[in-house]
Amino acid sequence: MAQLSTIISSILRDMVFAQHQANMYSIALKDIYSKYGRLDSFALPAVALGEMDLCIQYGITDSSAEVEQYEINFPALRDIEKGISKSCARLLLDSAIPIFNEVLPDRATEDTAPLQTLEDDKKTKRDFSAFLSRKIQRAIQKEYTAIIQDDGSVNEKTLARIVLSVGEDSLLNHGDIREMLDQNVNGEYDEKVKAAMRTAVEQGLPALLQDVNVKRKRLMPSIDVCVSSEELAKLPEDAIHTLRFKVSPNNINIYLKDE
Repeated sequence: MAQLSTIISSILRDMVFAQHQANMYSIALKDIYSKYGRLDSFALPAVALGEMDLCIQYGITDSSAEVEQYEINFPALRDIEKGISKSCARLLLDSAIPIFNEVLPDRATEDTAPLQTLEDDKKTKRDFSAFLSRKIQRAIQKEYTAIIQDDGSVNEKTLARIVLSVGEDSLLNHGDIREMLDQNVNGEYDEKVKAAMRTAVEQGLPALLQDVNVKRKRLMPSIDVCVSSEELAKLPEDAIHTLRFKVSPNNINIYLKDE
């Protein structure tokens, strides 16, 4: 006995895995081809799955049951991701700016103007916060599979790592800010800024992630089927059904571009 959905999903999953294995093998051959001069002129061998017409014969043994299925609620995930990104961007800025202020001289100079504007001008701070938010959102999208746990909750440690990485790359090492820090201090404030951002993120994330769950439950009709030749042979001919479907392999982006 098996569920028809399980059989079809197993076939599709095996096709994806087969393509992945073929891709990884081609990449592995790259080192071999580059190591030997004569092979350098040859194209790296690769293969891609094409369209397939599949036909499955099955007999229905039970169609009265319902099963609980859990799936990622992507519309909700997008909203959650946007909210978390905005909040984390503010956490990064609010924790880093006081440390930057310790570096600023009493009188503004051309070199320190960007930082002083970031603190004093609300629009500049709001725009920079939106910039950081977009960076965090893109980073989250690239690691959906690592962030979302089996129960639908968000992995707090992984999310903190992603947010702090963006904070270091796009805030601490932002061109104007990096230049100002390098001219006024010799790197001793970097660890201080990182520590402040880490503390803010680690203290802020639990409240942001409280009750967050990106999976939803659905009750789906369940059809138990038999597909083996031995089981089908026991059924009358008119009780055997045929499912024909076409599979068109494709490359799919798991996250959407910013609007």
